[in-house]
Amino acid sequence: MLRVLHPPTYPAERRYILDVILRNFLGLEYRAEVQARHDLCITRQQHPPSKKLLLPDVLFQTPEDKWLTLASLPAQPLYLWNVAEEAIDAPLVSPELPVIYGGKLASGSFCEASRKETRLGIDIFGSAFFALTRYEEVVKSDRDTRERFPAKSSLAYQEDFLSRPIVNEYTEVLWWALKRFWPDLRRKPRIFRMHLSHDVDRPVCATSLPRTLKGIAQDVTERRSLPLAKRRAASFVANKRGKLDTDLCNTFEFIMDLSENQGLRSTFNFMTDRSAAIIDGNYSMAHPWIRQLLRRIHERGHEIGLHPSYNTLQNPSQIQREFDLLRRVAEAESICQEKWGGRQHYLRWEAPVTWQAYEDAELNYDATLGFADHIGFRCGTCYEYPAFNLRTRTPLKLWEHPLVIMESSALDKHYMNLPFELAQEELGKLKEYCKLFDGDFTLLWHNDRLVEHRERKLYRYLVQL
Repeated sequence: MLRVLHPPTYPAERRYILDVILRNFLGLEYRAEVQARHDLCITRQQHPPSKKLLLPDVLFQTPEDKWLTLASLPAQPLYLWNVAEEAIDAPLVSPELPVIYGGKLASGSFCEASRKETRLGIDIFGSAFFALTRYEEVVKSDRDTRERFPAKSSLAYQEDFLSRPIVNEYTEVLWWALKRFWPDLRRKPRIFRMHLSHDVDRPVCATSLPRTLKGIAQDVTERRSLPLAKRRAASFVANKRGKLDTDLCNTFEFIMDLSENQGLRSTFNFMTDRSAAIIDGNYSMAHPWIRQLLRRIHERGHEIGLHPSYNTLQNPSQIQREFDLLRRVAEAESICQEKWGGRQHYLRWEAPVTWQAYEDAELNYDATLGFADHIGFRCGTCYEYPAFNLRTRTPLKLWEHPLVIMESSALDKHYMNLPFELAQEELGKLKEYCKLFDGDFTLLWHNDRLVEHRERKLYRYLVQL
C-alpha cells in the first residue's frame, strides 16, 4: 500500500483526486496522511521510508479567497517539459509535455532522480483535478450563443493540447515514477473500448414539406448529391403514407448491424420532451413506431439513454421529468437496464450544475463532455471517472464518460469544417491516442447524418479502424 503525505489544505478535493488517479485509474491502494509540509510525498507502507516520490503542491496551495477565481488559473504560457531528455519510460502522445501547474526544479529540469528520491516538477494531482472537474469553466464567464463554454476559451485549446489526453499522460509519468522504486506494484488491467453513441434528434426525416424541401436543396447545393435529393423526396411521400420504416433517417438497422459485426453495442439517446419546440426532436415517445424502435434496440442488446431537451441547461427539474418519462416508457415496453446515462442536446452543459442535476435525477453517467466547436479531450482523459461538484465540494456517484468526437464538431462549416479526407486522418488519430492508453473512444454520430454516403463511409472507417 502506498502512503501519501500531503498538506492540510482542501481535504475533500484532495481525497477526490487521489481516489480518481490512484484508485480508479491505476487500481492502487493508498493511505493519505496530513502533514505540515508544502509538497506531496509518496512512500510505501511497510517498507523503509528511505525511498520517496516528491511532487509540487500548487493548485491546493491556493488561498481560500482565491479559489475558483481567475487568480487561481494556470499562468500562461505553460511550461513545456521535453520528457525525451529524461530516462522516463512512459507512453506519451508527444515528448513535449505541457505543465498545467508546476515549474522547473532547482536543476533546471522537471525531473531529478537519485537512488532514494525522485522529484518531479509537475503538480500531477492538482493539474488532473483542474482538467477533470472542469475547474476553468466555473471560473471563466466565456459562453457562445448557445450558452456553452467554447473550446477556444479553454486552456487546452490555447496551449495546443486539446487533441491529447493529458491527464492520461500525467498518470503514466506518475506510474513510471512509482515503478522506479517499487517494481512489484501492479496496476489495474485495462483494455481499449469503443463507445458508439447516437443522439436521436430526428428518427425520421420527412416530417414536414418545408423541412423536406430545405433538405433537398441542401442535398443538391451543399452535398452535391442528386441521388440523395431523390431519396429524400421519395421518403417524404412514403412517410405521408405511414411507411416510417422506409424513411431516409431510419438508419438504426445499419448502425446496429455494423456495431454487432464489430462485437460492439451502440447507445441511442432519446428525447422525451420538447422544451424548446422546433429546436428539439420531431417525435413523441407515445408514437407506436418509436415504441417499436425502442423494443428493437433493446432486444438486439443495445442501450437506450436520455437526451435531455434544449432548455434543460439550467433546469434540473426538467431533466428529472424527462428521465422519469423515459423510465416509464421503458417499463411499459419491458425494457430493463442496469445503468442509465444521458447526453445534453447541443452539448449544452454547465459545470457543475448539469452533473448535479443528473445525480439528483438518479442517472448513472453523463456522456456530454466534448466541446461542440472542436473535437478532442475536453476533460483531458479517455477514461471514465466519477464527477465532483466544485460548488458543494463533494464527490458524486455520477460518472462522466468523456466524449471524444461528435461528427458535426469536425465536419460542420460553423465548427471545424474539416474536409472529409482530413477528417478521416484527424478522427483516426484521436482513436489511436485512446488505444495508446487502453482508454475509451466515445464517438457520437447522429442517425440522421448517416443518410449521406460520405458520412457513412467515414463512420464505418472509424468503427472498423
